[in-house]
Amino acid sequence: MGAKLKVYTNEDDALLFWSIEEPIDECRGFAIARRMKNGNKVIETFLPNRIGFETDPDHGEPVEDQEALTRPSTEWPFQRFSWTDHDADTGDTVSYRVIPVIRNTAGELELLTPQASDWSPFVTLGKNGAGKFQAFFNRGFVMSQFMARFLKEKGLTLAEFKKRISNKEDMTIRNFLSGDLRKALIQQLKTARKDKTEVFAALFEMTDNELITELCALGKRAHVVLANGSIKKKDDETSAEARRRDGNKAARARLVKAKVDVALKDRFLSPGALGHNKFLVRMGKNGKPAAVWTGSTNWAPTGLCTQVNNGLLSTDRGIAQAYLDQWRRLRDEKSAFSSGFLDRNTTPTTVGDDAEGKVRSVVWFTRTRKGADLDALRAEVQRARQGILFLMFMPGAAGLFSTVAARSAEPDLYVRGVVSELPNGRGDEDAVDVNLIDGAHHTTLHLDIVQPEGVKHPFANFAEEVTRKQFLAGVGHAIIHSKVVIIDPFSSDPTVITGSHNFSISASSKNDENFIIIKGDRPLAEAYAVNVLSAYAHYRFRAFLAQTDRPFNGLKDHDRWQAPMLRANRRDLRFWGV
Repeated sequence: MGAKLKVYTNEDDALLFWSIEEPIDECRGFAIARRMKNGNKVIETFLPNRIGFETDPDHGEPVEDQEALTRPSTEWPFQRFSWTDHDADTGDTVSYRVIPVIRNTAGELELLTPQASDWSPFVTLGKNGAGKFQAFFNRGFVMSQFMARFLKEKGLTLAEFKKRISNKEDMTIRNFLSGDLRKALIQQLKTARKDKTEVFAALFEMTDNELITELCALGKRAHVVLANGSIKKKDDETSAEARRRDGNKAARARLVKAKVDVALKDRFLSPGALGHNKFLVRMGKNGKPAAVWTGSTNWAPTGLCTQVNNGLLSTDRGIAQAYLDQWRRLRDEKSAFSSGFLDRNTTPTTVGDDAEGKVRSVVWFTRTRKGADLDALRAEVQRARQGILFLMFMPGAAGLFSTVAARSAEPDLYVRGVVSELPNGRGDEDAVDVNLIDGAHHTTLHLDIVQPEGVKHPFANFAEEVTRKQFLAGVGHAIIHSKVVIIDPFSSDPTVITGSHNFSISASSKNDENFIIIKGDRPLAEAYAVNVLSAYAHYRFRAFLAQTDRPFNGLKDHDRWQAPMLRANRRDLRFWGV
């Protein structure tokens, strides 16, 4: 029997999982074939691999020719049972096949076609069904081989790189790192300008020139409740005095000059609390809410490009109305938290048929009373029967992460995720604690670099990646900033939770936040699941390098790698359907 293959996609990645019933004699790995439709043509290629055999005579030697850094997986096969095709892009229609590669009696590599998988069904990336939700993601992995090679090729320092991601004359790196997320957000503003309709935004941080310019172009048709960002109290001032300062002063001045409806002082909550929303409601030509954008992305170059973030677009008018109603409450509150405001936040808005298997949603805003929002989140996690996937930023010890961590020890529940913590609190990026959750196995690293260790020393044709000190000096901090939980994504009634809420006590009891619980949308759950596992795999590899004195240095030229790899990946292969 041949290999079994499943392919999962979001808007610009394809995630492959495959398995075999038992180890294959002389198997050196798997070649991955891809078919891509181009008009009436179908182009078939093999995905490349960057890692060669450790027994190759020139393995690990410096290579200047970028093309020589990779070879087709027929020559350098994948010694694993999963892979993400990052080269596939939005709008591509693709199909895949995995084929065992053996070393024959003559010592040559050969495709074992009789034991290949079937071709997977063609799927078009970015097609999230006919539903009213679409997820978008950036590529905020600054500690990556792409960035290491980009900086070297362009001869850029990190300080110069930071300018590039905001430079309208050179959008190459900005376009790559911000991905479809930035394009989709910009499109909402451009649509409002084209249709001459209004937008209503509640924003925490606003420093991105492109986004500010698009809002300014709307003039009086743009309405913004703008917080004062994250303000750190100085030694010689009180908290009340610090709250008069504005971290978004420059953007606010530009908006006021363009006649955007933004007060000189809107939600000035920091320090002590954060006006942490990042949502936008776009009105339709009929004067009613047509769409809402939410998620984790701050309107800043770092949010778009150097942090891992997500954006969620909903065209459900009931959901858009819920966010518009909250915008109006925020505007009326100014910088207060009245009793009536808290009472209203403590009662969520439910949209859609409550029947299991149908798409329906619950929208939450904070602050709430007595942690009602966290109770709702914990209840969702407790309902998980198959698996929980997540990305979190600073959820704290008493937030939702503690509930997820407790369930991760259950042998029949699949739990994978990444948590980023700034151990000295927001505003102090001197260290990052990273927790990678792999079921009952929790890897906790206290790092003197941003996120799991970058590749310090080139090996197996890998380029050296920047250290934390280098990064902080030139850019800022790169983190998992996304806030998302996916529960039972491949069941008949999956759940997706995302928004600005950090799943923490402070998000519940102090801040302006939002999150939405979406049930029954299988394509949306799959899209988020692919994104979570991609982030997990990216950082898990670097965590491994940080922990070992003998890093993986190439493919094994024997067939004994299969059995331990199958054992180690048994739960993954079962959960992902192979």
